[in-house]
Amino acid sequence: MKKLWKVLAISSISFFAFTTPSFAHTEVVAVEPDASQTLTVLPTEVKLSFSEPVIKGGTFASITSEAGSVEANIRIEEADLFIAIPQDIAGSSFSISYKTVANDGHPLDGELVYQLALEQNQISEEEIIESPMPVIAPSPESNSNISWLQWLSLGAAIGVAITFFLKMRKK
Repeated sequence: MKKLWKVLAISSISFFAFTTPSFAHTEVVAVEPDASQTLTVLPTEVKLSFSEPVIKGGTFASITSEAGSVEANIRIEEADLFIAIPQDIAGSSFSISYKTVANDGHPLDGELVYQLALEQNQISEEEIIESPMPVIAPSPESNSNISWLQWLSLGAAIGVAITFFLKMRKK
């Protein structure tokens, strides 16, 4: 019986060993320019930096303004996604929606909302700093946070425990 407890303890440890941060999903770590401030100048591009590289073939972005929605031109450099901003955006705000896939296979999507000052004298410096706009973070996955390695480890642990139990039963 002591051997069974040892096997179960080792199996449990191996299952939880895969919960380390190295197996965490990719996430957005920085956005330039920051969407929480009112922009006085329309940027030529927006840069999203992810915690791990993203796959070019699985990355799309669109820009929506008062004039409608258009597919954005994108460029990927390792873990950075650059979204080109058309300079003819109409209105005082625009949003960028993006979808991408990280190298770990984890899909990411989100939306950034930017406010534009129509004229530079229309807002004061304090308003630029004190009027945050929400940044909508990537939506979490609807399934569990357990990775395939954790499931594999759990299955192996259960298989070892069952095999050990059956061998002990034959004796």
